[in-house]
Amino acid sequence: MTKSVLNAMKAVAVLVGISVVCVGVLAVCNMFFPKYTPKLDRTTASLINGICPTGEDDDKAFDNGYIVMLYESDYDVDLSDFNKANKSARAEILAVYCEVKGDNSGAYIIESKAAGRDSDIFLLVAYRDGKIVGAAVKKQNESYFAKLPDDLLDNVAGMNGDVDLVGIVGKTGATVSLTAINRALNLSDKFALDYMDKIQSAIGEKSNTEGER
Repeated sequence: MTKSVLNAMKAVAVLVGISVVCVGVLAVCNMFFPKYTPKLDRTTASLINGICPTGEDDDKAFDNGYIVMLYESDYDVDLSDFNKANKSARAEILAVYCEVKGDNSGAYIIESKAAGRDSDIFLLVAYRDGKIVGAAVKKQNESYFAKLPDDLLDNVAGMNGDVDLVGIVGKTGATVSLTAINRALNLSDKFALDYMDKIQSAIGEKSNTEGER
């Protein structure tokens, strides 16, 4: 066996070893840091009830089905396809929730995300009659998030279409985080307006189902 062949075999062995290590590292990461999956848990329902009140306390709104999650099949939209088509927005739509009972029956809430400085920032934006009625950050791990004003998302109520949070708020010392929130908000607005009729139809069906229980 020639020296060149031996060297080639060694190189292949090294590459195989690296591949095995990488696969192992990914497996460990998936075990301890599983991929985020949106769901309607008590915490999410409480946040939704805060930005789009049902008129009931958080526990009753959650336990009695005032707030429900819509699945892609309910409103006939593939979120993966939508996100791919809007890749330039540098944000993603993750889930749609709605209120089928209570003071804001018919409202729908979109969960989106965008990459901030240190983490993904997850946003909930509530819509009724085609306009924003409330918004909240669901999850984040940003170093300078505290520099953002507490009433940051109060400014977007009543709006639809593109929103310029940076222009509204001005300099904060957390520009990257603010820009990420703005990206997630604007993609949420686009989705909400593009699919409003389909979502409203799905809410009507869910409301009828809940009313029969």
